[in-house]
Amino acid sequence: MLLKSGTFQVLMVRFCSLFDPKERTVTFLNGQTYSLASLRALGMGSLLDAMFDFSEKLGSLGLEPDEMALFMAVVLVSADCSGIVEVGAVEQLQENLIKALRSLITSRRPDDSTLFSKLLLRLPDLRTLNNHHSDKLLAFRIDP
Repeated sequence: MLLKSGTFQVLMVRFCSLFDPKERTVTFLNGQTYSLASLRALGMGSLLDAMFDFSEKLGSLGLEPDEMALFMAVVLVSADCSGIVEVGAVEQLQENLIKALRSLITSRRPDDSTLFSKLLLRLPDLRTLNNHHSDKLLAFRIDP
């Protein structure tokens, strides 16, 4: 259930570096780069705008690969996901992951007391982005 509900969010975090907010381009994994304008023609304008905004905010934090990996684990392990049977165990795991992430960030950057908070503020953005993505998928299924 965690994988099912969190895949888009984890991928969004993982691939945020593929979005270039200054140039307004996305580089796909095959190396092809597309402009926002050309991608808008596919009918995903508002979703793409939100994805670019999220990528810019997350990228501006300058996370190291291990910090990004722990953040992805926090994103994936979310007790508010529907269908979770062991909610308490998931909550405990997420709490431990959050503590590990806080410890890593504060030990690595003791002079930046706001980075961890800024990072946690990306979680609601991701949830909103996930909902927007789900809405687009449902609309895509309905429209011939």
